[in-house]
Amino acid sequence: MSDDDRLRRLADLEEIRTLKSLYCRWVDSGYDAAGEDPDHFAALFTEDGVWEVSSEPARGHDEIRTRAAASTRFKLHLAANAIIELDGDRASGTWHVLVPSTASDGGAVWRAGTYDDDFVRTPDGWRFAHVTFHPAFRAPYEVGWGTA
Repeated sequence: MSDDDRLRRLADLEEIRTLKSLYCRWVDSGYDAAGEDPDHFAALFTEDGVWEVSSEPARGHDEIRTRAAASTRFKLHLAANAIIELDGDRASGTWHVLVPSTASDGGAVWRAGTYDDDFVRTPDGWRFAHVTFHPAFRAPYEVGWGTA
């Protein structure tokens, strides 16, 4: 691998990591420093991108923006353990995620799982083509995940 290829690989990996960090920032809500910006969030996806974090996937910028705007309860995404595979102008990534959040009934809950992401390089940089969340557990804060 040439030095130019190595440099491009490192730049691509860093841009994808930053993209995932922005994903967490713009979808978070309910606290002073939360990004809470559905427009910025939707722009992280390709025009035909898919956001599959519930039983009904959101497809395209309009659906993704609408779904992101509908959830304003507290949520704080902590994504880690990235495994990113590059393949030219496409890439895939897997992340562990822990999301302390507020449930629809107002109770505090822990949510955790993994994300499987597909990325594509666009003229505007790397974007999400498909994001899939795989839940590991959802547990009330008071009870914890030991019984989940």
